[in-house]
Amino acid sequence: MADQGRVIGAADVPALLLAAVPRLRAQWSDIELEHADEGSPGGRLGYLDAGWVVAHLADRLAAGDTADFGAAFALIEDLIRRGDPYVVDLAVVGYLEGLQSSAVTQLGLDPEAFRPWLGPKSVAAWESLIRFWGASVPEGEIE
Repeated sequence: MADQGRVIGAADVPALLLAAVPRLRAQWSDIELEHADEGSPGGRLGYLDAGWVVAHLADRLAAGDTADFGAAFALIEDLIRRGDPYVVDLAVVGYLEGLQSSAVTQLGLDPEAFRPWLGPKSVAAWESLIRFWGASVPEGEIE
């Protein structure tokens, strides 16, 4: 990725995303205006964008097509490493937690199937999310 020393802001994420996963470009026009919001960081509803990407990645995993995963997860790792505070939260909560939850469970996929593509910072965040949600459920409520 270009300019490794520069902090990544919310406005940078869409272009980085489309560069990392070019096949998303064909559908970007479906959400580009829908997720635009002047009052949000970077002028976009970044968590809605993240949900859209998570759904794409989950669908690709379900189809056995992981060709884009190396670049997609390298970007998520870079967002965690070099993002401003909003972008780090977006990467962890929007992308990683999204992969662990709704889009994955709706397709009946094991979230751990994504683990091979996680970088070191992503693994740390992934495991932190697992610990957080495990501690959030009162004992005896999980069967």
